[in-house]
Amino acid sequence: MRDKNELRPYQQRIATHLYEHDEALNVLRPGGGKTAAALTAIAELLRDGVIRHALVVAPKRVAHVVWPDEIEEWAHTAGLTYQVLAGPPGLRLEQLKEAPKRNLTLIGIDLLPWLLDALADAPLAHPLWDLLVLDEISKFRDPTGKRAQKLAKNIQRWKMVWGLSGTLRPNSAQDLFMPARLVTRGKLWGRSFYTWRKERFYPKDFMGYYWEPLPGAEDKLNAELAPLTVTVAEDEMPKVTPTIIFDKVTLPHAARRQYDAMHHALMLEVEKDPVIAASSAVATGKLAQIANGFVYDEDVTARPLHEEKLFWLRELIEAATGPTLLVYEFRADLAVLRREIEGLRWLGAGVTDAQGTANIADWNAGKLKFMALHPASGGHGLNLQHGGADMAWISPTWSPELWEQTIARLARPGQTRPVVVRVCVAQHTVDELKLNRVYLKMSAQEAFEAWLRDYHAARAA
Repeated sequence: MRDKNELRPYQQRIATHLYEHDEALNVLRPGGGKTAAALTAIAELLRDGVIRHALVVAPKRVAHVVWPDEIEEWAHTAGLTYQVLAGPPGLRLEQLKEAPKRNLTLIGIDLLPWLLDALADAPLAHPLWDLLVLDEISKFRDPTGKRAQKLAKNIQRWKMVWGLSGTLRPNSAQDLFMPARLVTRGKLWGRSFYTWRKERFYPKDFMGYYWEPLPGAEDKLNAELAPLTVTVAEDEMPKVTPTIIFDKVTLPHAARRQYDAMHHALMLEVEKDPVIAASSAVATGKLAQIANGFVYDEDVTARPLHEEKLFWLRELIEAATGPTLLVYEFRADLAVLRREIEGLRWLGAGVTDAQGTANIADWNAGKLKFMALHPASGGHGLNLQHGGADMAWISPTWSPELWEQTIARLARPGQTRPVVVRVCVAQHTVDELKLNRVYLKMSAQEAFEAWLRDYHAARAA
């Protein structure tokens, strides 16, 4: 458990800003620690009796995993009581009734319309109207989106509203309207997106599909928004030493049963075709495949099993604030990346030396928003630090050397930006065995024994 004094100075500054403002936007790149900063401010508001409760709306995985993990990671927030609203509607209603007894309620963005309907008759004195935290508020940037519109109709009921974002305007200045509309309850730029746009932008085409800011409008927008925001200068972020973030996903029930079947019997039936693991080593490889969402059959055809890591990948692509290296293990993972990212370039199997050289040059020149990389192709001497500072692993690798050397492609001398490494980990799977090996630096035997203990403890719980 981490102590409060381990918060970075800028996290303390963000927490202070949030504490002091009923309307605030925290803009901080992924991995910068905005969740811990927001939780610090929430804990202090609760301590001082300013609020009785905080409602956090976040992307589903973030609400279910990231916020609970952060609450329990820090000594000054570990005592906060919380509930993730999940399950069938009846269960969620029962959980909602108990909200006044807790400090926080967490819910995925996908369930926000249901929540607003469930709270339709709640009096304004209800604790859930004290503070609303919209994590990744940029997901509400579309003024025609049903969730954004429904939230905008109800936003006046909250006494305080904070928005957190790693990328507040991923496409254009028009993305700023809805976050500001929600946080200020329409006080900054009004409630009509179309009126606001007409006054500050002009159409570039006859049909009015594409709009550009009027001369000087963008600077004015930024100046008007600035008092609401708290952000961090690049030189405040940690450099070279990478920030490593573990994004946890949970296997759905059917995939969990298939995983357990392979784990115990070394055999799995996919679409009525048996896939046989001839040894424990092969079985471990099969378990890694299942954790990633597929399994190879005897013809080396990838049979899909679940999409949890695909959902993670799509969120990552949407939220990317800078060029990102995507690290894959299996060819099936690369196939998914190529389907999701048009024209993706990569380093690994199927790439000639000449094409690989061209890919590296284009990456370092800043021409590629994404590039895929197999760890075996990211070893010693490969300089990729000039092209970006963000890396995301679809799953951990088995090799401590490949783990360290691949990360060192970005976290190396000459890197001028903070390096952030995200790793997608399927909970209670062989992914955790890999992390024991490469991140906690256990021996192979220690890692295996720790993994077995955790696995059986989870099953007994």
